[in-house]
Amino acid sequence: MVAMNTLGCVTLSLWIGLSYSFAPTPIQRMKFPHLAAQAEDDGIIQPLFDNKQPISRADLFEYSSRIIGLSLILPQAAQAKCTDIESCREEGERKIEADLKLNPIMRLSDGVNYRVLRPSTLPGPKVKDGSSIELIYSISTASGQYMYSKGFGFEKVSFGGKQQSDLGLDSMRVLIGEHNVPVGIESALIGMGKGERRRVELPPGVGFETSNWQPEPITRRGITQIEQYKRKLVGFGSQPPFPAETVWDIEVLGIRN
Repeated sequence: MVAMNTLGCVTLSLWIGLSYSFAPTPIQRMKFPHLAAQAEDDGIIQPLFDNKQPISRADLFEYSSRIIGLSLILPQAAQAKCTDIESCREEGERKIEADLKLNPIMRLSDGVNYRVLRPSTLPGPKVKDGSSIELIYSISTASGQYMYSKGFGFEKVSFGGKQQSDLGLDSMRVLIGEHNVPVGIESALIGMGKGERRRVELPPGVGFETSNWQPEPITRRGITQIEQYKRKLVGFGSQPPFPAETVWDIEVLGIRN
């Protein structure tokens, strides 16, 4: 099917509206003169709105069809770049490749991978061994299932006598080297600045077990999620143990060296 441009769509809407009356009103003559004028200049139809005689529905259909035909030979609006599954997939791969060039995945020696989601634009110290930092985090499974978080706005906290989003109201204090968070997260924090956000892929070998399963969830959903994750690591029923990664979004709010 050939896509109509704006003129064709407006004309079709005009025909639908006018088809319920037998003669154009003065308002219609003032509002849509460009349609008739353009078609008349091209010699395709005679003036429509200057006709003082009543117009039948058949005449309206004929005039509208001719103007729509005119619209098909006018410049068309820009179309989407991808028109089928294959071209859309290729377009998506190109965007991912371009994004990776601008923001590559960093691979650390302990198996941790991370990407900078938002760089720090503020002056000040960077995270190093022994730094005391304030941060917020959100944890999900490798498949993208949300587990629990602190300070990202996904959980509720009591504030002002009622439950509110924890965005801007909650955070966590971490001392690098004390294993308040998994050691893989500590290594991914090194070099971060205030306001920087990173996404960390955390393998289980440097994961929760290295921090005695800290930070702990406080919600029923979070507790359920972490218990399911533990069972996946050790195996349950007929399922063998599986070294499942977790994905952490981390933002540094403050640094004290």
